[in-house]
Amino acid sequence: VDGETDEHLATVDVRIADTFDKRYTGLSNTTELGADEGMLFIHNSEGQRTYVMRNMGFPIDIVFIDANGEITTIHHATVDDDSGFSGTGQYVLEVPYEYTTDNGIAVGDRIEIPEAYR
Repeated sequence: VDGETDEHLATVDVRIADTFDKRYTGLSNTTELGADEGMLFIHNSEGQRTYVMRNMGFPIDIVFIDANGEITTIHHATVDDDSGFSGTGQYVLEVPYEYTTDNGIAVGDRIEIPEAYR
């Protein structure tokens, strides 16, 4: 959702990573994401996080989201960049590479996370 206009920008069908093992594995064993697919990493609290491209075969956007659903940081992560991607959030959304750019999604916009995952 656009942070200024409340306009709906995109909808992503996500896999949920809400345990340590699921967050550690992430998309490592995935060969590709569909156009509107992603993975939502859920942490117990908001904090500084670093994500890496462990065993990834394709680039992704990594979106850090605070406890209120506001996007704090967006990284466009390529497969050959193994330096780690940091941001502040309780949630981290991984989507296809340039998904955020293609859908006009920016820092300050909001992600609507179903209450069951809050």
